[in-house]
Amino acid sequence: MSKNLNRIVFLFFSVLVLVSCSSPKPVLSEDKTKTITIKETLHDTVFKIEKDSSSFKALLECQNGKVVLKNVTQAEPGRTLKSPRVRLENNKLSVDCELKEQELYAFWKSQQVKEVEIKTVRTTEFTNVLTFWQKVQIWLGRIFLLVLFFYIGKPFFKFYRPF
Repeated sequence: MSKNLNRIVFLFFSVLVLVSCSSPKPVLSEDKTKTITIKETLHDTVFKIEKDSSSFKALLECQNGKVVLKNVTQAEPGRTLKSPRVRLENNKLSVDCELKEQELYAFWKSQQVKEVEIKTVRTTEFTNVLTFWQKVQIWLGRIFLLVLFFYIGKPFFKFYRPF
């Protein structure tokens, strides 16, 4: 009987030692905030096209009351313009000079992606931490309670024998 009681007390004491009180470790809490900013910009531009010209020079002459071209002295095309078309009909001079239509306006979009991540780390600080002497007193109190339970339970187990 006393062997069983000693084993129970030893087991109880071992469990108390294993589940001893320990000081809490500081808790780290981390907050992450991620912000994505997309900035879209519209750009435009105007293309400047330099001036262009073409020329035509000719000598005119009257023959039988009608005007005719006598001699073409100069016909120059421009950079993009062709030489002008010249027509002389019924004493009327027609000069045509054409330039095809050109696109002068252009635009485009650009995107700027800005990604910002903010990390906030907080630690908990404990203000009331037990000193070494306070921990020794707690352990001595536990040992005293174990010994007290042992001496209180010993007479009880002497009278009550389960076997």
